[in-house]
Amino acid sequence: MLERALRWNELFSRWPDARRADLMKSARLERYSRRTQVLAHDRHRRELLVVVSGCLEISSMSTHGRKYVNALLGPGQVAPLVRLLDDVPLAYDYHAHEDSVIVHLPCDAVIAVLDAEPILWRDVAKLGLQRQRLSIVLLQNQMLNSIRGRVAATLMSLIHFYSGQGDGDAAPLVRLSQNDLAAMLGLSRQTINKELGRLVEEGAIDMSYKRIRIVDAERLARIAAGT
Repeated sequence: MLERALRWNELFSRWPDARRADLMKSARLERYSRRTQVLAHDRHRRELLVVVSGCLEISSMSTHGRKYVNALLGPGQVAPLVRLLDDVPLAYDYHAHEDSVIVHLPCDAVIAVLDAEPILWRDVAKLGLQRQRLSIVLLQNQMLNSIRGRVAATLMSLIHFYSGQGDGDAAPLVRLSQNDLAAMLGLSRQTINKELGRLVEEGAIDMSYKRIRIVDAERLARIAAGT
């Protein structure tokens, strides 16, 4: 399972087999039940988290108990790249959004492999730039888009993750409660409920309990773009 997880990962898939084998020497695989905190005993531990199955939630909590969900990562994804740097404040917590299997990779071991074959740093840089681009797009949506557009854009950002987990050509299914979506957008649940209802009426999505199915991705993309 470790070998398969690294071979199909967004960061390590193009690495030479020998370098992935080096990573496996220090890797450990953990299973987490839904809502369990990852790295609960040492939240500042410098490890990369590779999602094998399930979903990893990246979030933070204000001093007043308000939750902000930064991202949801699915199988094949890895976080947080920033832990490859020394002495960087770690503002986020990590939880299993659903029952999940996670591979833990000590950052020092990953850096040792990268330094042994420096060209592999290119893959880290490319993934980091992709993440930065996504963050800028999401921030732009937060600042400039309508509430309707922000909801649609957030659902669009999750399609890539969920589209590979359906059956065949089935429409992408987002396993997300309205409370979670509200936490991602900084909106009330009542507002989210209203906007999701509008998207259902327009034929862009369909909903069931803690499930949002993307019915018409093109329509949803147009709404996200404000067109």
